[in-house]
Amino acid sequence: MKETLIKSFSVARLRGALTQPFTISSGSHKELDNAVFMVRLAGGARGCGEAGVAPHITGETLEGTMAALKRAGAWLEGRDISSFDALFRGLRERLDRNRAALAAAEMAVLDALSRLMKVPLWRFYGPRAARTVTDITVVIGTPGQAFDFAEFYRARGMRTFKIKVGIDYDNDLRRAAAVRKAAPGAGIFLDANCAWSVGEARSFVRDLRRAGIRPSVLEQPVERDDIEGLAALSRDFDFPVCADESLYSLQDAVRLIRAGVTGLNIKLMKLGLAQSLEVYRLAKAKGVSLMMGEMLESRLSSVCAAHFAAGLGGFDLIDLDTPLFIKDRATAGFAGPSPDGNYDLSKVRSGIGAVPLVFSRR
Repeated sequence: MKETLIKSFSVARLRGALTQPFTISSGSHKELDNAVFMVRLAGGARGCGEAGVAPHITGETLEGTMAALKRAGAWLEGRDISSFDALFRGLRERLDRNRAALAAAEMAVLDALSRLMKVPLWRFYGPRAARTVTDITVVIGTPGQAFDFAEFYRARGMRTFKIKVGIDYDNDLRRAAAVRKAAPGAGIFLDANCAWSVGEARSFVRDLRRAGIRPSVLEQPVERDDIEGLAALSRDFDFPVCADESLYSLQDAVRLIRAGVTGLNIKLMKLGLAQSLEVYRLAKAKGVSLMMGEMLESRLSSVCAAHFAAGLGGFDLIDLDTPLFIKDRATAGFAGPSPDGNYDLSKVRSGIGAVPLVFSRR
């Protein structure tokens, strides 16, 4: 049997306790609870992928995602991984309505292929790995919690803080002031996760500036379908207004860019790997600012996203911090990011460089 044929697959659940609830305006996670997918080649190489499931954002469920991955695995069995472009097209046809499953399946295929080829995953995207350093998210809570959190990570070298906002206007202003006090000179992003109107976004930025705080990015301030609102705010501000929940396809990217939106957040879990590359190329062609983001994900898919961003280069913003919120050790192998946010991909010799513990002994 050819060593490049996909011999078998496995689907499992990946769980882990968090250091604190990951709370945003649209919902809250109390633990990591994702699906993972593995393919094994006839020659022994294997590849792993992760589906970061966020029901309150995408509507996908863990049960539905695991069922979709089992169907995808059955279709992949016996197929030749060297025709990975054809595999990607087939997976897209079967999993387009479950993008987290699509990302996990594509990730596993590329991980196996790059292990077989004995190259780190980032080499599929470029000749060198750009330095990749994430921000850290200040989840919704009290100003005191925001201060303590920012002080802790600033002392460890973190240079950029992304503040979740959108539930309590006045409290959010106090939380932003607390982060600025704890981390003077650090960059500040705002992410409202669809919670504001255009007027509220304008008012909040104005009030922040009166307090001496200038955000460097405003992410998804308005509802998903309010493309004109995103474009209006893009015209208002001298920093990127970044679409996140509004971006779920290449067609969305075209609409957003044509409307004048100044930033796009690429997440593998929303687009899959192949479509993420298409969105990247479109955005770079038009000079739109790019963020590399994620859902609540373990080191497996976070490091995969870091490979994607590092190999391509040209990302203005990196938001791959959720492994820092996971208390339990969910993966074996490469451990990034470090407490200062750095993804050191020089340690990865082949593939992604991380394996979920549920598959580590198989």
